[in-house]
Amino acid sequence: MFVNVSEISTYLVCPRLCYFRIRDKAKPTELNAAKEIYLSVRKGLDESWAFERFSQMFSDEEIFRSALRKFKFNDSLEDLKPIDWEIKLKSEKIKLRGILDELVEVDDERLPLILSLRSPSEGVWFKDRIKVSAFCMLLKQNGLDCNRGFVYHCFDGTLRIIEVGRRERYYVLKLVERVLRLKKGFVPEGTRNIKICASCEYKEICKSKPSTFASRFL
Repeated sequence: MFVNVSEISTYLVCPRLCYFRIRDKAKPTELNAAKEIYLSVRKGLDESWAFERFSQMFSDEEIFRSALRKFKFNDSLEDLKPIDWEIKLKSEKIKLRGILDELVEVDDERLPLILSLRSPSEGVWFKDRIKVSAFCMLLKQNGLDCNRGFVYHCFDGTLRIIEVGRRERYYVLKLVERVLRLKKGFVPEGTRNIKICASCEYKEICKSKPSTFASRFL
């Protein structure tokens, strides 16, 4: 049994949201659309190609148009030489797998780059730090040793680098353990962040008894 890097990120937003998404089919988000736009631009293609890719997976055109209106491209990305995109990585040793958005080269060093939507006023979001850490670990398991990586925020055009240490790698493994518990049926507590709950697609069912919403996914 493997844990996806995306599941770790969702767990950090809300453990119960992670539980629901493990059991439900994927719904489109602005991040899905922003990734298609970013990848098309980096490959020298246009927005129509990005939409063609997005529409093969999802049918919600408004989400794509909304992401396109907000998307910003930072010219500093041109300093990062693209090596490959959408790289599938997997490690049985750490029970982790994921698809890396982009592998880039800077000063003869190859580093992971992940995509996010908006940046905090300072530093990086913890979930992005952990996501970069997870991909550094996966790359190392697949023969590329790196201890840092980039996060690009598609809606404000900020590019930031994240250093990865032992503490971050240890936390990734703790999260793998927690998500594996969810995959085995454990029902976690939800977040206490009112803003996250207000916009959550599962907020109504989440208010019901665990036995009730668990049965929905059987």
